[in-house]
Amino acid sequence: MNELAKLPATLFSPAKMVYIAYLILLVWKTTAASHCEFFVVSLLFLLVEIGHNDWLRIRLNNNAEKNRPDFLKGS
Repeated sequence: MNELAKLPATLFSPAKMVYIAYLILLVWKTTAASHCEFFVVSLLFLLVEIGHNDWLRIRLNNNAEKNRPDFLKGS
């Protein structure tokens, strides 16, 4: 059940939400975007997503755990 509670955060990370907004704007755009532009923006958001999930979130969690008060730390 705990994994089910984490599902919205997994599906809708900040980078994914921005990428979805980019895709919506791309569809509504009157002039067609080039394939190169789409590839570059997609690659950029992929790198941001990897950096967020694999580096930044781990560092933030480790920093939060170090600064956690002693009475909240498990034994």
